[in-house]
Amino acid sequence: MRFRKTLTRLMLAAALVFALSAWAQQKPVAPGFSSAKPFTQDQVQAMVRDGFGDESGAKLIEQRGIDFAATDDFLQSLKAAGASEAFLKALHAAKPPEPASAKKPINQVQVFALLAAQVPSYRVTMLVQERGIDFEPTDDYLQEVRLAGGEDELVSALKSAKLTKPESVDPAAQARQTEVQQHVARGAEFFQKKQYADAEVEYRAAVRLDPQSADLHVGLSRALNGQRKTDEALAEAREALHLNPGSDLGHYSLGNALKAKGDWDGAIAEYHEALRLNPNYDWAHVNLGAALVGKGDWDAAIREEREALRSSSNYDMAHLNLGVALGNKGDLDGAIAECREALRLNLNLAEAHYNLGIALYEKGDWDGAIAEYREALRLNPHYVDAHTNLGVALRHKGDLDDAIAEYRAALRLNPNLAEAHNNLGVALERKGERQGALEEYRAAYTLDPKDATYKQNYERLLQQVNQ
Repeated sequence: MRFRKTLTRLMLAAALVFALSAWAQQKPVAPGFSSAKPFTQDQVQAMVRDGFGDESGAKLIEQRGIDFAATDDFLQSLKAAGASEAFLKALHAAKPPEPASAKKPINQVQVFALLAAQVPSYRVTMLVQERGIDFEPTDDYLQEVRLAGGEDELVSALKSAKLTKPESVDPAAQARQTEVQQHVARGAEFFQKKQYADAEVEYRAAVRLDPQSADLHVGLSRALNGQRKTDEALAEAREALHLNPGSDLGHYSLGNALKAKGDWDGAIAEYHEALRLNPNYDWAHVNLGAALVGKGDWDAAIREEREALRSSSNYDMAHLNLGVALGNKGDLDGAIAECREALRLNLNLAEAHYNLGIALYEKGDWDGAIAEYREALRLNPHYVDAHTNLGVALRHKGDLDDAIAEYRAALRLNPNLAEAHNNLGVALERKGERQGALEEYRAAYTLDPKDATYKQNYERLLQQVNQ
């Protein structure tokens, strides 16, 4: 019984492209003391075209940096054009200059945008302490921060933060920002409560007021993804990256939407980019691990989840994903320990009950497995796999009637589940209902004619019935 995974741009610069002689005449400077502006994307392409896609070009990249985010597709195009591995490695390691906005005091909207993007409260606290804020938080504002998932430490940091007010204030712009903040605060609160449709309404209202804010598009993308509106979530994440190609939040949200579509490679690339831009983005490690679970790369998934847990041991999903990966590696005791730790942190995590049930089943603890599957279904009655696996455990206990009920419940939710049809057929055949069993075997075989077990069960019983 396989453990189930739990499942989270180019910036064109208008700079001139230098000629070949310009590259050759540049005087090298020590890394960190660049005397020229970072290279644009066009200039990097010209370097490769003019024969500087080698170690000498790599040194220039290291010295001056780049002013854009080098995507995997862009790096592949340079490789095809003749760029060396050293040149590509330098590009991949280079980071776009930190935008001026990253050094400015945090405004009242950004606090909610960060929380909504799953930046942990303690990380937001660190940003507030490092950069200060440009507004005076009221008691009502601080209460909204709490409702959006901000912890006491963040509230205290906001109260004591260095205050840097804007030199000039546009009353109309200030009124608009206040309105945006109100929508974002409500959106973040709804998102925290998993009321994603309501969160979408608030973020759309905020985006209408400030369509150039990448952070607002990120928030909207996450609200849409929570409702499984995957294509719309993808569009909003890509718009965020169009507005701010260096947004770690944007890459993270795009990764979440791609993961929801089952595009593991795309999701993995986006999480890696988010982590390149912000190595401290814990949830990017968590969801990168989940995407690696989706690909079946258990070792890499284990590394990512343990990296997230090094920052904080309180990530329930990291413990769960780690448990899933360990279970698939055959470490059932490790899987049980991690699932139980996830449940200690969040007792209402249906996926943790479900995967704990799988580990207990594999250990031969039928009663324990049944209890966990039932709890998963209490939390999520539409959990198809939990119905199916509960049926399997009940059948092993000899409770055929309840097993049949669970298989039928699974098929009401998903009539195209070949495994449930086959298992229902087995239970019906054991009860002596051969005609009903044959119909279920036929359904399983029709849905998945390449499965040897379904084919064998159908043909065997068909021959017996026809004798």
